[in-house]
Amino acid sequence: MKRWSILNLATVLSVAAGCRPATVTPGALAPGAVNQFDEQSYAVLAASQATLNSLKASNVPAINTALNGAILAYNTAEAAYQVYHAAAVAGQSPATAPVSTAISKLQTEITAVQTAATEAK
Repeated sequence: MKRWSILNLATVLSVAAGCRPATVTPGALAPGAVNQFDEQSYAVLAASQATLNSLKASNVPAINTALNGAILAYNTAEAAYQVYHAAAVAGQSPATAPVSTAISKLQTEITAVQTAATEAK
């Protein structure tokens, strides 16, 4: 049940990150967030990290290969986000595509780990 809750959270956050209408007037941003994209990307990465930690803690040997792929995808997404965030804080207008692409790949990898974990049981 816990696994499905985390999957649902990650899905909801990914939809929120990718589907926010451009006409929405943003409310107060989270502390440290530069804009809505920055805030939502950070939230998705935080949820993804929690999911990966949960999957690591499950200690299911059959998922190790998929889990290592997801961890690599997380590291790539985190690095892309850090580059974006630093540029945005500096007042630049960094491209969002590298972060969006990396987060999409991360979510695909996490889904693969969750599928492997389900099949291993």
